[in-house]
This record gives sequence, structure tokens and C-alpha cells, in this order.
Amino acid sequence: MFRFLGHAAFAAAFATLTATTVQAADVDKGAAIFKRCVACHSVEKDGPAKQGPNLNGLFGSKAGTHASYAGKYSDAMKSSGVVWTEETVSQYLENPRGFIPKNKMIFVGLKKPDERENIIAYLKEATK
Repeated sequence: MFRFLGHAAFAAAFATLTATTVQAADVDKGAAIFKRCVACHSVEKDGPAKQGPNLNGLFGSKAGTHASYAGKYSDAMKSSGVVWTEETVSQYLENPRGFIPKNKMIFVGLKKPDERENIIAYLKEATK
């Protein structure tokens, strides 16, 4: 009984912590961070592919499949099998070459969790 309550209490605490973290993300701060990315990426619905793919429709899409960037993705990206979720985007942004080795993105990553949370909040709004 106590073991079950311990797990239930942990699960409730984790859910609260996760919800708080997501709610604490700041779209405006994420937009400011994204300014580092605009040389290579756009987010507008019909925005151009640049040095990197347009990110519109990112969440829920499979890596290496955006039509505007077709033919330019690395084999590593196309064959990764990654579906972009908040979790996978965060892992990728933390260490792009570590998460999908041999991909073409030259960005070294965002090491601070709050920066990743903020840019993900921005991307969720900007790429709907």
C-alpha cells in the first residue's frame, strides 16, 4: 500500500513539475533566442528554405521530410526515424550532432534547459 502511494505521490509531483516547467516557458524569450536561427531557418507558412529547412509544421513531422528542403537533407537526417516532439526537439537543440550524428546542422546547440524550453514554446506558436 505504501509502496503504491509512494509511486502515486511521485507521479503526481512529476506531473506538477512538468506542467510548471512547460508553463514557465516564455514565447517572447524564445523568439529572441530564435533570432540566432533566422539566417538558416524560417517559420512562416510559405517561408523559404534557407541554409536549413523551413520549420513550419515542425511538431509531429518526421525529420528529413519538409518538401521545401527536399534533396538537401543529409542521409543521417532522412534515415533517423525521428518524429519532432517537444522532447526530441529539445534533445536535438541541446546537441544536434550527438542526437543525430552526421547531420548537416553546424549549430553547436543550446546547453541551457530554459533556453530550449523557451525556443520550443516559440516554435510551437510560430510553426502551427
